[in-house]
Amino acid sequence: MKKTKLYILTVSFIIVISAVFFFNLREKEHKENDSEVKKITKETKENVKEDSLIVFTNFVKDFNSHKAENIDKYIDADLGMMLFYHDGPYPILRINSTLEDEIDWFNQDVFENVDFTDSPMYLGDFEFSKTGFFVKQNKGDFSLRNFDNTYTSHSESFFKENRKLETSCNFSAIGISKNQGGTYHFYFRLEGKKLTLLGLSTESVSDYLFANPKAAFIPFNNKSDIENYFKTQKLFRDKDQNAYIDFDKKEITYYDFPDDPFVFEYFEIGEIQNDSDKIKSVELIFYPDKSNKENGFFTYFSNKGSFVVPPMGVRPPYFYEPVRK
Repeated sequence: MKKTKLYILTVSFIIVISAVFFFNLREKEHKENDSEVKKITKETKENVKEDSLIVFTNFVKDFNSHKAENIDKYIDADLGMMLFYHDGPYPILRINSTLEDEIDWFNQDVFENVDFTDSPMYLGDFEFSKTGFFVKQNKGDFSLRNFDNTYTSHSESFFKENRKLETSCNFSAIGISKNQGGTYHFYFRLEGKKLTLLGLSTESVSDYLFANPKAAFIPFNNKSDIENYFKTQKLFRDKDQNAYIDFDKKEITYYDFPDDPFVFEYFEIGEIQNDSDKIKSVELIFYPDKSNKENGFFTYFSNKGSFVVPPMGVRPPYFYEPVRK
């Protein structure tokens, strides 16, 4: 009886040891295979990235030539490409097969160092955390419906007819302009080494109207800071328009007042807005008198110590910079 028990225990021990050995062997083989698959995948990705790098680098150089014929060669004449930009305040959304008539809307050079990472953070005052041409795989993020159609008012058929632009897109890129005042957004189809441009849009940085790296910041934590600034800084001038805001004379010259300046008695400061991590601004309205609030002159004032009046209709933008004595 004892021999039988001993025999059973011995056999059981051998089975357990064999099972453990077999499991460890399979696990080792699995890890080795997994490691080999990862290695092959990594090498494949690196090869694809290397090939793609050349393709995108060539595209950026062609884009920076600002010649329509150099960019048009990336456009499929049958598909066309989406264009989105702002003509002043008006958002334009259209499908084109050439950039010949629109090339002037895309005249900023972008950085040519291609990087396969997400686009960097915008810090403010015309500064990004990193500059370059940032490419990533598109995962169904490109849709014509994401762009403002309120002005062009395309019908539903426009979106259905151009659906293939969206479904063909497998890469997108953000090119930062070299003045860091805006970005170009590109949408592509990449097949092997053939790159097709499916869409292009422009976007200004959030604090575009107020940013000025050459100008120092002023105290701007509350309305008292702003009022105190005007006690010492009395004169602001737009050199291009030969216009001014004068706190001593209480006068403003502007497009709408060609003969006589706008005379103000007092002004009101709105709530401080954060246009970026660096730039703040407020709406500041000048009034002829306290009883007449219908004829105010609207401006924006920033923590760069300058006034801005945005473009409206035929009126150009006005940038009233502080005049130092």
